[in-house]
This record gives sequence, C-alpha cells and structure tokens, in this order.
Amino acid sequence: MRFVILAVVLAVLGGHQLSRLFLEVDVSSARRSVQLLEIEEHLDDAAIGLGRQVQEWKDMLLRVGNSAQHARHQQGFKEASIAVQHALMEARTIMLEIGMETADIDGLIAEHRSLLSEYLQAYSGLQSSESASGRKVDRQVQGVDRSLQARIVQVKSAISEYAKQQLARAPQTQGSRNLMVGLLGAVSLFAMAVFGFVSARRMRAG
Repeated sequence: MRFVILAVVLAVLGGHQLSRLFLEVDVSSARRSVQLLEIEEHLDDAAIGLGRQVQEWKDMLLRVGNSAQHARHQQGFKEASIAVQHALMEARTIMLEIGMETADIDGLIAEHRSLLSEYLQAYSGLQSSESASGRKVDRQVQGVDRSLQARIVQVKSAISEYAKQQLARAPQTQGSRNLMVGLLGAVSLFAMAVFGFVSARRMRAG
C-alpha cells in the first residue's frame, strides 16, 4: 500500500511541477507578444515624428521673415527630432530585453542622426534678409528623409512578420504540451501499476 501511495504522490508532484512550467512558458510568451507590439508602436511613433520634423522644417523656412513664427516652428523641428530618437531608442531597449538583434534599429538611429546633421548644415546657410533663401535651403535637403521613412516601414514590417510567426507557433507548442501531459499520465499509471504489483507480491510472500 505504501508503494501505491508513494507512486500517487510522485505523480501529483510531477504533474504540479509540469503545470507550473507550462504556466511560466505561457506568461513569457504572452509578454513577448506584447513587447513586440510595443516595438511596432514605437516605430510608428518614429515615422510620425519624422513626418512632423519634415513639416516643421518647411514651415520654419517659409516663415523666415517672421521671427516669432520662425522660432515656433524651429522649436517644433527640434522637438520632433528628439521624439524620433526617443521612439527609436525605446524600441531598441525592448529588443534588447527580449534578446533580439538590434542591428536594424541601430541603423535607423544612426541614419536619423545623419539626416539631422544634413538639415542643420543646410540651415547654417539660411539668410533671413533674403526672401528666396528659405526655398534655396529647402532644396538642399529635399527628399533626404524618404530613405529613412522607407527603412522604418521595412523594419516595422520585419518585426510584424516575426510577431506573426511567434503567434503561429503557439498552437504547435500547446499540442506539444498536451502530448507531454498525456505521457506524464501514462508513465504515472504505469508506475502505479508496477508499485501495486510489487506490493501484492510482497504481501503474498509475507
């Protein structure tokens, strides 16, 4: 009888440990999915911020003759630039947390900094006393943001595809878990049968 009780206890403990392991895996998988969505949201924020940066740049140059409005859009340009960098850095931080390669996001960060340098270099040639100076400066950097916008979309698409692959693996993982639970039950029953047989033999021998 003691052998049967021991077998039952071992089976229950084994099932409990396995259930805890599955729960931890489920929680980890769910958290990873949420973090991937957060990365996509930060990339969206970066794309929106870049669009605002470009618009503030154009508005700033168009209002070169109005110092108050020019200063307002200049501040908007700076804030948008910071927002882009912040969004990209936030995405990078999450990628590091879940062990993803950051080469693509590092490239976006570096490209945006290079783009900002081009804008500032062009701005250094602005002559507020000349009405045509703003258009001349704008032509120097016209379209330079398009490559970065396209790269942000590309990286986001890759993250989105990766997230879909992670979700697609979930049913397969669940099937493997069910198989393991079934095997655990079969092994437990077999162990109980063996212990019961041994116990019966000992009782008869006694």
